[in-house]
Amino acid sequence: MNKVALFVIIIISITIPLWSLTGEYGSSSPEARILIAYESTRFKKALIENLLPLLEEKNYSILVVDHQKGGLKGLSASDFDAVFITNSGATAKVRPQVLDWLDANGTNPSNVLVHTTQRTVWTPPVEVDSVTSASLNKKKDIAGMASDFSNSIEKLVR
Repeated sequence: MNKVALFVIIIISITIPLWSLTGEYGSSSPEARILIAYESTRFKKALIENLLPLLEEKNYSILVVDHQKGGLKGLSASDFDAVFITNSGATAKVRPQVLDWLDANGTNPSNVLVHTTQRTVWTPPVEVDSVTSASLNKKKDIAGMASDFSNSIEKLVR
């Protein structure tokens, strides 16, 4: 019996990182269209899982893509009322695929907010609105951050 339990634990621990949040959420007749681009880390998933219900209750249609898996390809900032991109910034760097997408969208689309997790003070190499945070481990901290981002996204929509 212990071997079976261990096997189940191993399978679960292997498959949890494979769960994807990509897809369409929210209203079929929305007040606004939102694009969320994230990378698949535990923190980013928790952030997006907390952010989605807040945006859905605002009657938004939300498209979630994984920018590390090419999710931004073929998408334009101008097709959305607001774009929220979250990525991990090693040594304060924004991921190359995010920078490429921003460049392809005129470098400074006014409806884009970039979030990069970084533990040090940094100057982002982007011209769009940007914020940074250290990865938080407490659920209440992530929920509070999601609420703040929901409010920021709502301001972009207006």
